[in-house]
Order: sequence, then structure tokens, then C-alpha cells
Amino acid sequence: KTIYEEIIPTLTLPKEELEEFAASVTERFRNPFIDHALLSISLNSTSKWKARVMPSLKGYLKETGKLPSCITASFAFYIAFFCGEKLTEDGLVGMRNGNQYFFCCLCQNFAVLDFFFAHRNDSAKDLAHAVCTNEQFWGEDLSKLDGFEAEVCRYLEEIEEKGAYEVMRECLAS
Repeated sequence: KTIYEEIIPTLTLPKEELEEFAASVTERFRNPFIDHALLSISLNSTSKWKARVMPSLKGYLKETGKLPSCITASFAFYIAFFCGEKLTEDGLVGMRNGNQYFFCCLCQNFAVLDFFFAHRNDSAKDLAHAVCTNEQFWGEDLSKLDGFEAEVCRYLEEIEEKGAYEVMRECLAS
């Protein structure tokens, strides 16, 4: 849904080429033999989100005047994923559903890990504001995108209440 409805409409390549690319990405995600750990995929996720997703967010907003719901939710998922409980010289320790996970300093920018650890006790509103306004991460203040910070906050609150999986499921169903 995100690829076809929120990303492709923002790109200027030939439609056939875009649809072929989208189909290949979708096929990869459906392949049960590809076991790609979420932590591996999350490697350098701040710079990846800025380079790969932010242009579609801004393009969609420019084209439609509305926020793309799944891309906006992806930003909240990114934030929730980095909410850690302990920071060591080796990295940030996170916890989800009783399972511990670890962001290695060699795999993530330590400034990102340090930032999220410093904001670990923030409310959803304060955390959304801190991340959206972090110009070191994004090269600009994302709170200036009309309604973006408020929607990110809403998604963060829903993630806290319902869990990321349920929020993702609802986003994709809408």
C-alpha cells in the first residue's frame, strides 16, 4: 500500500519502471526464504529514513496537500523502535514484549542512540517534538510540515496503547 499509494505517485520515473520496481520489492517481502532480521534492516535507519523516505513524505504532501498515512506512521514506528532502556558504551538496549534487543554503536550513529536515550522518559508529545525538530537528523525542522508532528504524536500514542503491530495493521487497512 505504501509503495503503490504513497511512494510511486511522488516519483517522476516512467510508470512501468516504477511498477516493476514495486513488484520486485513486494515479491522480496513475500519470500519466506529471506530471513532478514529487523535489527539488520534497521542499520543506519535515521540516515536511511532521511534519504529514502523523507523525499516521498514531502513529495506526497506537495502533490496532495495531505500527509501520507503509512509514511507518517513509519516515522512513529521508527521513533518507538529506538526507545531504549539502557545506554552503554557498546550501544542502546531496547525491550519489546519482554524481549530485549540491542543497537550496537558500530551499527548505528552513537549520537542517534544517545539522543533517544536522553528522551526515553518523554511523553509522546514531547518525544515527537524532539525528533521532528532535530535538524541534525533531518537537515530541517519536520515540525514545519503542516500537521506532521501532531500525526506522529497520535501514532506514538496509539503504538503505546495498542502496540506497533496493531497500529500497522490498521494503517494498512485504511
